[in-house]
Amino acid sequence: MAGNLITETVEALRSVISLLADRRQSMAATRDFWAMGLDECTGILNGIGLSRSEFDEAMRLPYASQDLLSSAMRSIDIDPDSFQSLEAAHRFMSRICIACQHRRQCHGHLAAFDFESHYQDFCPNSVNFADLLADGRRKSMAGRAC
Repeated sequence: MAGNLITETVEALRSVISLLADRRQSMAATRDFWAMGLDECTGILNGIGLSRSEFDEAMRLPYASQDLLSSAMRSIDIDPDSFQSLEAAHRFMSRICIACQHRRQCHGHLAAFDFESHYQDFCPNSVNFADLLADGRRKSMAGRAC
């Protein structure tokens, strides 16, 4: 019983430390972002469809300074570099990911290398991922037919 209590206490401390480190990274990323200048930042935010207040709110979410979208795409066999050429879809999915309320859950599954088995249960981009995967399969099949 004492062993369980110690293990639970250690896990709780690790969780708090991780949360504090994440918060510090998000604050630094926010500072660095706004240091680029208001015009440039506004242009970037307009490009993905976020207002300044939406951005500031999103940066308070867990793992806000991390690019979870690219990691998620890689985990389900979508190449984020080739996807970025689909500019409108990339902006749309980035906006969804940045403001997602499931970032902690997403990060946990990505860290456990089991995102691909669970994302359909919580990820608001799951339908978009399915569309990209289906489109990739169609293109692959069309390439083989030639």
